[in-house]
Amino acid sequence: MLEDKKVFGIVLSGGKSSRMGTEKGLVTWNNKALIEYAIAAISPFCDQVIISSNKDCYSYLKLPVVKDIIPDCGPLGGVYSVMKKHVADIYIVVSCDVPYIKSELYSDLLSNLDYKDAVVPVDESGRKQPLTAVYGKSSLLYLENELLDGNYKMMSLLNLLEVEYYEINNNLPYYSPNLFLNANSLEDLFNH
Repeated sequence: MLEDKKVFGIVLSGGKSSRMGTEKGLVTWNNKALIEYAIAAISPFCDQVIISSNKDCYSYLKLPVVKDIIPDCGPLGGVYSVMKKHVADIYIVVSCDVPYIKSELYSDLLSNLDYKDAVVPVDESGRKQPLTAVYGKSSLLYLENELLDGNYKMMSLLNLLEVEYYEINNNLPYYSPNLFLNANSLEDLFNH
């Protein structure tokens, strides 16, 4: 399915990191910056990985960095900005602060995209994970409309898209209860 498709990865690192107290993606955990775990999880599938950030601190990664076209719109604005500036068929989205995320998850999501607008994992508690998902280029128009309407919630976007929800359970070989752990603070990171 991916042979004839252009696939770009979007690493979201545009948050304020207020709870972390420092730039979240640069926090070191097990001798690696958090953002590097995210990049490693998606890069096997991507023609290009792009960082969505309004800061200039990621130049050492030698990857393109895209600033928000429309400021203060959260992750929706970050995804939109990358899609608008870098045209691809498929976009793999990951937050910079999910150190337990696995490439195998993205392999499964990509294999379920088919003709849908997106494939979004649903964790074992039933929570949708739109910031750890795969989106087709067909999502761009919906993203743009949501931004123009002043609606910046990823969950609202999902209601407009044709989405394949992918259930995560402990039968998957890469399963971990921390798979989607979002490290918002140093305590989150070091207590798991």
